Amino acid sequence: MKRFLSLLPIIALTSCVSNTLVLDSEIFCFGGVPVDITLNQGNKGDVKELENITYSIDALSDNYLARDINNVYTLNHTNNAVTANESLYDLIQKANNAKDYDSGIYFNPLCGSLSKAWKESLSENKVLSNEVIEEELTKLDNSNLEFLDNNQIKRNGESEIDLGGIAKGYTLDIAKEYLVNRNIKNYLINAGRSSLLIGEKVNTSNGLFRVGLPKEEYPNHHIKVKNCFVSTSGTAEQGRVIEGVKYSHIVNPITGSAINNYDAVIVISDVGYLGDVLSTSMMMCTIDQIKQIETDKNVKVIVIKDHKIEYKNSSIEVYRN
Repeated sequence: MKRFLSLLPIIALTSCVSNTLVLDSEIFCFGGVPVDITLNQGNKGDVKELENITYSIDALSDNYLARDINNVYTLNHTNNAVTANESLYDLIQKANNAKDYDSGIYFNPLCGSLSKAWKESLSENKVLSNEVIEEELTKLDNSNLEFLDNNQIKRNGESEIDLGGIAKGYTLDIAKEYLVNRNIKNYLINAGRSSLLIGEKVNTSNGLFRVGLPKEEYPNHHIKVKNCFVSTSGTAEQGRVIEGVKYSHIVNPITGSAINNYDAVIVISDVGYLGDVLSTSMMMCTIDQIKQIETDKNVKVIVIKDHKIEYKNSSIEVYRN
């Protein structure tokens, strides 16, 4: 995914904008992920504001460190109601509402404890025991989130909140709102290559950016897109093969399994947080479920398995470099 350890691999830009570069910035958030901000319109103040948006959501979604504001870490260390600012309240509410097991959206913001257990076990090159999995699933079944008046959130039960599968996409949603309000159209924000916000090239015939498919899973190919979010989930960087079976950081909240159906899933969407949620969830879906979610959520998907395209939306063109 990058030069640093992170939760999601993957997608990389394979060509730069043809216009003269105006402003470029790289900051590190979300556990050391590089966030690259490229504007070919606007000014230094716009870059600073986008940096501030990113730093803010990073602090709010942090589940490992206390910050100078109530955040996920705060919520994970109490079962009392916590007063959140509007962004944290909105982010956690969106994460909680995204869960829809009946529709194949296997996403649950309270999977933090289960995910941590898997990460610790895999770091020691061990498979998490069935006993621990059952204990964590029991915790998950008996945990929930309450959204109270005055932006108060109450975490009930022992399972912890983890927003790793949604926070970067949510950040890009806020960034896009800012860019639209500033009438800035030519931009690219690359949040660790797993979450991209793409504008359009100005002074070109079609305004398209060229975005490379995951080089570990499907090298030397790209797609062309504009005015969208591109979210990618995969197992390349954090996958661990133990006794011939590949496990990852993406955990099924129903079964507790860390075995995924695919090597990578790429979602092209109009909403950043939704694309991130769906790309993570679709790693555990069947192709039929993915097709139905595409229709229901108005997204486009590419699925990669064994270095081949297992499925892609018929409207997506994939090009060889």
